[in-house]
Parts: sequence; C-alpha cells; structure tokens
Amino acid sequence: MKKIILCGGSGYIGTKLTEHLLDNTNYEIVIVDRLDFKLENKFKATKYSDSRITFHQKDIRNLDFMESIIKEDSYVVNLAALVGEPLCKIKPDEAVEVNYEAAKNLAELCKKKNIKKFIQLSTCSNYGQAKQMVDEDGELFPTSLYADTKVRLEKYLLQNVPNSIILRCATAYGLSVGRMRFDLLVSEFIKEAWLKKEINVFMPEVHRPIVHVSDISNAILLCINHIEPISRVYNVGSSDQNYTKREIAEKVSKRMGAPLKIVEKEDKRDYIVNFDRIKNELGFSTKLSAEDGIEEMVKILEDGSFDLNQSNV
Repeated sequence: MKKIILCGGSGYIGTKLTEHLLDNTNYEIVIVDRLDFKLENKFKATKYSDSRITFHQKDIRNLDFMESIIKEDSYVVNLAALVGEPLCKIKPDEAVEVNYEAAKNLAELCKKKNIKKFIQLSTCSNYGQAKQMVDEDGELFPTSLYADTKVRLEKYLLQNVPNSIILRCATAYGLSVGRMRFDLLVSEFIKEAWLKKEINVFMPEVHRPIVHVSDISNAILLCINHIEPISRVYNVGSSDQNYTKREIAEKVSKRMGAPLKIVEKEDKRDYIVNFDRIKNELGFSTKLSAEDGIEEMVKILEDGSFDLNQSNV
C-alpha cells in the first residue's frame, strides 16, 4: 500500500485532496499540519477517524519529526505554505522561512531518504504578467512576495532535487468542506454578492486562469500514480478557463443576481496560461467548470451551513 504524506494537508486543497484519496485509492495517508486555520469539525470527526489516516499537528520546520515519519517508500506532497499575497505581506519573514527555506529543507530530506516522489504545489501567479499565452518554459515574473518564494523554490528543486514534480496551479475555486476559503477570486465574488448584493471588480479586463480544487486533487493523484520517474513542471488547469476577472464576476452575477461595480484598485497580475503539457504527458483534463464551482458554493450558502469568514488572513 502506498504511503502518502500530505504536508499542509489540512488546508483548502489538502482537505479536498484527502477526500479524493480516500474515495479513489486504498493508500495510507499521513497528514502533517500546524492547524493555523479552522478545520471543520464534522470533517475532522469523520475523515480523520478513518483507519487509513494518521494526523500530526506539527510544523514541517521540525525536521527531526519529519525525518521520523518519511521513509523510502513515501510519496510526499508539500502543500504547506503561507498562501497568498495578503498573508505574506503580514508575515514576510515567516513567508520566506516556510515557503522557501522549510520547503527546500523538506525536499533535501526527501532526497536523502530516496523517497518515491516529491510533489510541490506552486502557482501560476509566478508568471505575473503574460499578455500572450505562456507555457512552463515561459518567463517567470513574480509580482508579490508569495510568488517570489515559489519561484525561488522551483529553481532550487529543479537544480538540486531529482524526481521532484512542481505543479503550478491556476487560481483555485470550488467547495472544500474540510477547510473552505472565501478570500480567493471566485469565492470572494460569491461572498460579496451574498453579503453586499453587489460584486466589486477592480481592473476587470486582466486575465486569471482558474481551476476547480477537485481537479487539482486529481492532478496530484495522477502524479503520484505516474510510473516513470519525472522531474518536471506542470501548469494545472485548462486553457478554456483563462478568463478575465469581468467574465468570472459575470458568471457569479448571473447565478446570484448581483450587479457588478467597477472599483479603483491596482492588480499587478495579468496572465494567460497554456495547460497542454499536463494533458499531453499525464492525460490530465479538468472535469469541472466555473459554473459547477459557483453552483456548489452558492448552494451551501443557501443551505445556511457555512462560515463566510474562513480565509487565509
């Protein structure tokens, strides 16, 4: 049985990935997370009590502990990070320490242990500004500390850690019942429409590719199951979900009946991304659309069963 270690596994992507692994594999799952943010009680009670899951409330910077659980037959997925520009602005020193130094040290430990695979989550925000469609070999132009830490980490892994896979994910959306976030682009539009009955959009014509959190989970599982060793960067998303912010907001508006309000605020990011590599090499394709994600998030709000204050800040 494969042993999957999810570092930062109690976050927005990590909890959805946990569900995906439980539902689609027989793998043993080891979750390491500091629990900086709220983990939904029902999710924790039902999923974390599964016999295949072991949970450790630990920090990946504790290398002695990480060394004690990582074995040669392990597959390590590193989702642990201070995610997003706002949080990294608040805690810049910790952002560098966790997102770059700790991830680098974890990867080196995995290299020493000669593990099966090291999969590192990264972000399409690394492209920063790309008016023409950009692929994995295109120029990186980080416009925030968050993206800068990811770019530095990517370069280190590609140069020093064989058999590491880097997944540059588009902006995530969709329901993750274990640990939802309402501070990401699609969910933030939904939150504004729900609470303020309007959607504030700044710099509406800039582009932002998006991808459902379930599709990210499937991409990670494809990488785990890929037989041949690979040391590669993959963009995770689909070329047909390269939207302008206005287009995304209009989809939310159509479902919720909230008008758009254009506001003055800077947005340094504007990028259009090509996702052919992961499709051609790993057979990955997205299954869910923006409309699917909007519908499931709105439905849970209408059911009155979700906390809109869940965010990373």
